[in-house]
Amino acid sequence: MDRIAAMNAFVRVVEAGTFVKAADTLDVPNATVTRLIQRLEADLKVRLLHRTTRSVTVTPEGAIYYERVVRLLAELADIESSTSHALRKPSGRIHVDAPTAIGTLVLMPALADFYRAYPDVEIELDLGNRRTDLVAEGIDCAIRAGEVDEQFLVARQIGSFGFTTCAAPAFLDAHGTPVSPEQLRDLPTVGMAPSRGGRPLSFQFSYDDQTGDFALNHRLVVDDTNAYLAAGLASLGIIQAPTYSVRDAIAAGKLVPLLEDWQQRTNALHVIYAPNRYLSAKVRVFIDWIVELFEQDEQLRRQ
Repeated sequence: MDRIAAMNAFVRVVEAGTFVKAADTLDVPNATVTRLIQRLEADLKVRLLHRTTRSVTVTPEGAIYYERVVRLLAELADIESSTSHALRKPSGRIHVDAPTAIGTLVLMPALADFYRAYPDVEIELDLGNRRTDLVAEGIDCAIRAGEVDEQFLVARQIGSFGFTTCAAPAFLDAHGTPVSPEQLRDLPTVGMAPSRGGRPLSFQFSYDDQTGDFALNHRLVVDDTNAYLAAGLASLGIIQAPTYSVRDAIAAGKLVPLLEDWQQRTNALHVIYAPNRYLSAKVRVFIDWIVELFEQDEQLRRQ
């Protein structure tokens, strides 16, 4: 039996909660995970997991074994990633999750530079606005906007971004230009929902240390940042979008910033990863790269 493979399978089952999810994250058949766990229990002469048709729970002995195995696997990963060859020439596939706008407008234009520096690293990049389960879905690291509320995850702030309220020139010609946030209630606006079926984010403004949220009756609500920008460009309404996502359109005169005397909200950006997965060389160099990438951007650097 490959003891390291069996230990890794056991840890994934505990973290994912099912054999099926663990097998998916390891990219092996479910039967392989089952066989590894069975052989591990037979070799140790102790039951590590309680199995039912609906769930998998850890036995008291399994919980103790899990804590020790996690530390051992972390040490082994540390040894591997700290070798001169691994640090000099990291290789392999990493699975990264990021918001759509960050992936499209920030990561994609710069990835060629990353590949020139690390040609043997492969990236599987998932873009979307849903909250993914890093452990269950086998994601090595994720970029998250806003607060990180999963207490078991390690979060490192890599940047921050502000919002800009804006509209297309044709829209302003037809409807007029608001001079205060209150006037937005009488104008067509577009809302952005953080997830499908979720409540649209309020427009937020602050002035003289006073902050106000404006829950508006939007004529259109979308749950995708690319669609949100497209709606603004199409003169469908006023939008309040991440500044980095509209800066090119503003520079080109396709959108006009509004209410600039009122400060608009800011969000932190974090890279997150599970604490029980020591950062391998390939993941470490990717995180170091995005930290530098965001630091070089005046509108995304950490505040």
